[in-house]
Amino acid sequence: MQRIFKFIDRVENFTLVWTILILALIGFVQVITRYIFNFSFPWFEELGRYLGVFIAFLGAAIGVKTGSHFTMDLLILMLPLSIRWLVNLLSHLLSAGFFFIVAAYSWKIISRMYGYETTSPVMGIPMYIAYLPIPAFSVVIGTRFSIKGFGFIKEAFGSRTSAESNAAGSGEVNQ
Repeated sequence: MQRIFKFIDRVENFTLVWTILILALIGFVQVITRYIFNFSFPWFEELGRYLGVFIAFLGAAIGVKTGSHFTMDLLILMLPLSIRWLVNLLSHLLSAGFFFIVAAYSWKIISRMYGYETTSPVMGIPMYIAYLPIPAFSVVIGTRFSIKGFGFIKEAFGSRTSAESNAAGSGEVNQ
């Protein structure tokens, strides 16, 4: 299972890095062609917008995995350990629920777009393809929040059982 997770991590990181590089290259070419050759590719701007959404959602999924999102943990750190894990669990499960709801509603919108057969103004690609990263990465983000949330349960009960076994091994009795 760890090999699968490592493979997924590598694919995510590879995709994010190359998408950012492609976006930077598109921006660079657009600036050069506009200011030096007085010519502009109209589809570059639209592609850049779609790649920006893709990067934002993929980056958010990676941010949940690494725990690098901004958090207000001053109050949480002031709580006793017995309550802290519960607050962390609830916040992660609520965040997971939010992203699963976003995925469900965005999937509804995408299925309507598919039925209407709308296309992007300049590139002419179906609009549902441009919006697919939203439900896809919302499910990934929700799953990652769920995994981290349930990790707090495992950590809380794992630390309690190891503390109890340490106390029992040393002859102490917890009451």
